[in-house]
Amino acid sequence: MKYWEDFQSKWGFEDGDAVPPDAYLLRQVYVRELNRELRKRKSGVRLLAWDRPGMHNPLLIVRILAESVRKVPLGRLCVGQMAGGYDPEPGWQEPEPDTVFDQVIEAAQELDLDGMVETRVTLRRVA
Repeated sequence: MKYWEDFQSKWGFEDGDAVPPDAYLLRQVYVRELNRELRKRKSGVRLLAWDRPGMHNPLLIVRILAESVRKVPLGRLCVGQMAGGYDPEPGWQEPEPDTVFDQVIEAAQELDLDGMVETRVTLRRVA
């Protein structure tokens, strides 16, 4: 997971000044696939794509209590609020990771989640 650390901090992606073109889609993949595994292993924590407004890194992945998003469709957790994703109640607190969460994140480092997204860059013809 090449951008995992960047998604964890408001200072990621060089304080938001260098967000690569594949970051938004990779955030979706990370949240979707990791939440599937967290649910399967019965972790009390889930992940949420969080759009951070203002300065700094706009693309975060935060933890949220599994119980608080039990009825939220998985797809709404994978995209940020700017794209219609889940927006938690005001005052929510990010929980500490549980043991299962730590195990899932460690195991995911060995998966090729980054391979689920292809980036194509083209040069536009100039007249």
